[in-house]
Amino acid sequence: MKFKILTGLLTGLVVSTTTSLVNCQPSHAENKNFSLRIPIDQNFNLLAATKVDLGAQVASEALTQNQTAEEFYNQAVEKYKAGDYPGAIESYTQAIKLNPNYAEAYNDRGVVRSNLGDKKGAIADFDQAIKIKPNDANAYINRGNLRDESGDRQGAIADYDQAIKNNPNNAIAYVNRGNARDDSGDSQGAIADYEQALKINPNYALAYYNRGITRSRLKDKPGAIADLQKSTELFQKQGNKVLYEKAINIINRLQESP
Repeated sequence: MKFKILTGLLTGLVVSTTTSLVNCQPSHAENKNFSLRIPIDQNFNLLAATKVDLGAQVASEALTQNQTAEEFYNQAVEKYKAGDYPGAIESYTQAIKLNPNYAEAYNDRGVVRSNLGDKKGAIADFDQAIKIKPNDANAYINRGNLRDESGDRQGAIADYDQAIKNNPNNAIAYVNRGNARDDSGDSQGAIADYEQALKINPNYALAYYNRGITRSRLKDKPGAIADLQKSTELFQKQGNKVLYEKAINIINRLQESP
């Protein structure tokens, strides 16, 4: 099972199944982070009233009409965080109507659309974000994630390549490219990417986990166990119980195997 975190301002966990290790064990934990930008105004208050009378409703509608693109954007982020995905899409769309060149709003709406299963709409949003802001890494990573999910490994790698070109210190892009390379049969290239991610972030638990999986496929049992043990230490510190337990299970199976 691959855990894919899409890149954007907020983080969502997307899970997909894949051919795994020994005995159908979990495969890579793909750190595909659909990043949503940090709100411009962290203290922006949402326009929500539990009591609604006619006067309040009219006032609320007037305020909504006077909202800026940034305010709609911040509102969308809050709705996303609250789990109101349709509401988030509506607010991102309003922000885009007011500012058609709002690359971050396109990127983040793409993340939400992906979470709702609208992959075609998500790709269209990432394409537009890239068109407006071609030097940003996030939309390339996000589009690469969806290409990878659809089986377009080379297209995904091309997007991760561009993300790394735009931001050579983006550890997420290296991990995601490593996963795509490994799935394409380039295990040595995958290990090189995981190692680069660890140079950027020495406490990157997913990079250790994924390198351990790849080393296991290459029959490097000691190296695989060492990486997975390191990942368990970091997952435990992070409070990531799910991946901690998966790493422990893989270690146990490797230790029990001949």
